[in-house]
Amino acid sequence: MSVPTVVGGRAGGEELVAGEDARRARYVAHVLALHDRMNLAGLPEETEPLYLARRPDGLTVVAVPQSRLPERYRLAIYGFRLAQYLRSRFASDRVAFARGLFAEPLGVGHGEEIHVIGMEERSGAILRYVSVIGTTDAAPLPVTHPDRARFPCEVAHDINLFDHVPLDEPVTSHEVWEVKRLMQRPSERDTSPARRLRLSLELMLGFYTVLAGLSPQPKLLVGDGEEGLAVRRLTRSLKDITVIEGTSPRLPEDDLLFPAYVERAVVKPFVARVPHGEELEQLVRWLARALDATNPLAGFQQLVGQVSGEIRRVRI
Repeated sequence: MSVPTVVGGRAGGEELVAGEDARRARYVAHVLALHDRMNLAGLPEETEPLYLARRPDGLTVVAVPQSRLPERYRLAIYGFRLAQYLRSRFASDRVAFARGLFAEPLGVGHGEEIHVIGMEERSGAILRYVSVIGTTDAAPLPVTHPDRARFPCEVAHDINLFDHVPLDEPVTSHEVWEVKRLMQRPSERDTSPARRLRLSLELMLGFYTVLAGLSPQPKLLVGDGEEGLAVRRLTRSLKDITVIEGTSPRLPEDDLLFPAYVERAVVKPFVARVPHGEELEQLVRWLARALDATNPLAGFQQLVGQVSGEIRRVRI
């Protein structure tokens, strides 16, 4: 009996893979193009912002809690986040394509989220963005409590941060927020250094003004990032930051953000002390003074010198 011969089986398989890759690439290109056109025009009027600053040159900085955000604006913000992470390869194009995503899905394990946005008033384009998320604990629990809900960075690194970072005072889960998604529109990288610096200071001013107004006031910020980038930036405004060394962060391959722990260099979790009371008010004044300086760079350098942020390390 003769054995049937399959001709071109490998070539056919390669063509299927190539076709799938092409469809996925087109899908991602459409998502990026969609969010290049998306805008937040009218957002300040459609919500009750925690912070709003309109500048004469058309820059607007607004901070809005998720719970007050109309759905169309949430989709635009989450779409911007997905687009920037797809561009940087921190989000999986395979997962986005397979699930038909055009915006980042709501995160599991997220409590309240506060979006701090630097945008162009006329066009509504997002220029710079950062968010913080709170705990899902309905009632405040000590951060050392075994039943406390873990923050997303703790899940990725498979640790309880507070098993390793000593605390000077009791802290509950309602007094901790996680910093997420510090990002900017790609076109902003081509603007002048003075403009980029000013936008950073504007976002920092909005960010810390919001923290000062929260109740209970945050005592700690947590998160993760590359030490030379995200963590180092925090030393410009926070004095005490503890970085945890020796973790092996990962997410499942079917998680949209699993490449964030593959594509980046060493990603480390951190705990940062938030200044309180007069100390926080002083930080806000320093930021406002830096923005008012004739030379923004000199104002920024003075701010960094006044804060004198320090990184401590704990190895596990």
